[in-house]
Amino acid sequence: MTAAIKKWKHYATGRYGQVHIVSAGPVNARAIKHPPLICFHPSPTSGDMFRDLQALLATDRIVHCADTPGFGNSDGPTTKPTMADYGGGLADALIDMGFNAKNKIDIFGFHTGSLCAVEAVVQRPDIIRRVALSGVPHYTPEDRAKQREGIAGGYPMFTDPEYVGRMYKRLVLEGKDAGELELRYYRFVNRIKAGPNGWWGPDAVFSMDTGARLPLLNMPVLLLAFNEMMLQPTRDAAKIIPNVKLVEMLDLPMFGFITAPAQVAAELRRFFDVP
Repeated sequence: MTAAIKKWKHYATGRYGQVHIVSAGPVNARAIKHPPLICFHPSPTSGDMFRDLQALLATDRIVHCADTPGFGNSDGPTTKPTMADYGGGLADALIDMGFNAKNKIDIFGFHTGSLCAVEAVVQRPDIIRRVALSGVPHYTPEDRAKQREGIAGGYPMFTDPEYVGRMYKRLVLEGKDAGELELRYYRFVNRIKAGPNGWWGPDAVFSMDTGARLPLLNMPVLLLAFNEMMLQPTRDAAKIIPNVKLVEMLDLPMFGFITAPAQVAAELRRFFDVP
């Protein structure tokens, strides 16, 4: 299947500079049958997490995997941003790529990327057609405050000499539910590459009032719930989104789109492959 697609790297312009994007689509442009899709990743990682899912979906549409500002190869802010800043920065990139009310795009976001998607939709609903979210961090204000307190101060990159080794052990050696060894290694590299400001992404997640933003989604929304820590928050999110479909895939672990990309791609196709 991957022989039928081509991949390329490019940049779009956002409010913080350049947004790095890896895109894929059919070698034969006549094979394109569906609107384009963009994938937003969790933090602190990069759009490379979606490489296998991208290959499966790009046979009849163009699939863009963007690096959130400040992560992967994208330029980032110099002061701590909010989720509105992250989502707005990605929306800027979509506008720069030429998407508009007559040329709309679909979005798939996971964990941090799900809230980036929410903000992009709320800020620019005119350019978004359909939205799929997985692992939505929807918490009460009290739970958000506790989660945020746990990451306050950032990662101990310069104070804990065991930090890098500990992350390598957790993400690479022990991360068996996150794909093959090589992919886990690059996830580790992207975490380290994010640097001392990598915690800004999770901080923005737990600073966002999802209870106020999720009900503003005004187009068809698919929620995919894997068997992971965001299962119940995703179920709770489904209760406040107007036009939503919740699909629970409880046989899949947290990174279900990595361990079972064909299964997840099939579910996304059922949602996105409509006029």
